[in-house]
Amino acid sequence: MSPAIKRLWGLPWLAVWATGAIAAASAQVARDIIAPSSKLAPGIVIVALRMPTNTEVAVWMSLVNLTPGTLVVEISDALDEAWVHSLYAGDPQALKDDLNALQDRVIRSFGAEPVREAP
Repeated sequence: MSPAIKRLWGLPWLAVWATGAIAAASAQVARDIIAPSSKLAPGIVIVALRMPTNTEVAVWMSLVNLTPGTLVVEISDALDEAWVHSLYAGDPQALKDDLNALQDRVIRSFGAEPVREAP
């Protein structure tokens, strides 16, 4: 299947998935504001960016910023690292894994296959 056709299907599915993810995160943040819990553990993690184009980085950053409880604080000039603040950074590796999974979704939605760097 060509990248153009993958993109034709991938981007709408990314929008549908993102809508659900944002709704779920909104419910979680609202619940923790109304009834504070020990789940809140604000922090910042640094995530390696693996997306090949500026457009993919912009889409990923927008999705992170639209998700309640997360915010991209800064992206390096070389576009190879992002600093992300989260209200739920109690387990930094789990947060990084979630952000990397989002990168994979964005990369696939643009018609490419994600490539993971060696740890």
